[in-house]
Amino acid sequence: MRDPWNAFMPYPDADVGHPAVGPLSGLRLAVKDLFDVAGYPTAAGNAAVLAASGIKTSTAPLVQTLLDAGACFVGKTNTDELAYSLIGGNIHFGMPINPLDPHLIPGGSSSGSAVAVAAGFADIGLGTDTSGSIRLPAAVNGLIGWRPTHGSLDDRALRPLAPSFDVPGFMTRSLEPMAAVMSAVGMSAANDQPSSILIAEDIFATINDAVADEMIASLRSAGMPVRRTNTIASVSLSDLALAFITILQREAWESNRTLFERSPEAIAPDIAARLLSGSRLDDEEVREAGSIRELFSAEIDALLRENVVVALPTLAMNPPRRDAELERFAAFRSACIRLLCLSGLGGCPQLAFPIVNCAGNVSLSLFGARSADRMLMNVARQLTAE
Repeated sequence: MRDPWNAFMPYPDADVGHPAVGPLSGLRLAVKDLFDVAGYPTAAGNAAVLAASGIKTSTAPLVQTLLDAGACFVGKTNTDELAYSLIGGNIHFGMPINPLDPHLIPGGSSSGSAVAVAAGFADIGLGTDTSGSIRLPAAVNGLIGWRPTHGSLDDRALRPLAPSFDVPGFMTRSLEPMAAVMSAVGMSAANDQPSSILIAEDIFATINDAVADEMIASLRSAGMPVRRTNTIASVSLSDLALAFITILQREAWESNRTLFERSPEAIAPDIAARLLSGSRLDDEEVREAGSIRELFSAEIDALLRENVVVALPTLAMNPPRRDAELERFAAFRSACIRLLCLSGLGGCPQLAFPIVNCAGNVSLSLFGARSADRMLMNVARQLTAE
């Protein structure tokens, strides 16, 4: 396959079979190079990991479920190194090109899967989401992005980054194939509707006022009950983000410590710096961050138990150009994590989608109670109906 977008890893083709008939028949599947697929290595975006991988003899159960449902495998896709970034760059294998705007970053870490879907090479992009690695590239590339309820999908034969946050997730160009994917992976259909959509003032205050007004107008136009609240938690967004990053860095260090100690020179400097930050955290910092997570999780459970869905912007700011300075990338990542960390801390599902008839590339997200994945889909259908 000719790949002008650098979406796919340059591996020789291997035969990956699938039934001719199934609920995902006719849909092409691109798989992030964190999942094992028989006949291929797994590099996780790192040359040293690739060298040590060998050819896998079995396929990750989640990938096999999709294949058994009739999806046609079209290749393994590029990822940020060790899945530890939100930008989409990779010093070993290059940055994929954003088909929506080639001057902008593709977003990461599920960069290749997003680009493969946006460029029309795949209908389903399988990736992972730890701190936003499905939702952010989906937003940047104008796609639907689903971060499932934590622990709801099989994550065996998937290379971890931060296991208490890691979730396999999906990207599609429209809601219908995403609904088919939800069914194929075991999310039973439901007609649940929320009692209301909740808008948190402190969350919408983080973005441009005009964009916020347009998002809120689109929510009200669907005719669903919308109500406002000052905040969804007693802890500030900044403190929640700090707690999230602390836990993420500790777990990322533990997941990659062996690689770092054996081959530190094989890791990009910015990724290595974040790993080192995780190694230097003291236990008290991590315990305090864990306490904040527990508090937020309890508060969000109580809030969402009222059968509400929280609406929020997917991104906190416009994505930078692919040739921007590292400082610009860091500012973008930091701003976005303040919003993207919420579903990670709560273990909750989130569905991101472009707003119909909205000027520019604007992505709205719905955030719901654990196991309310299908309800988010139902609400999204109402909000995107022409």
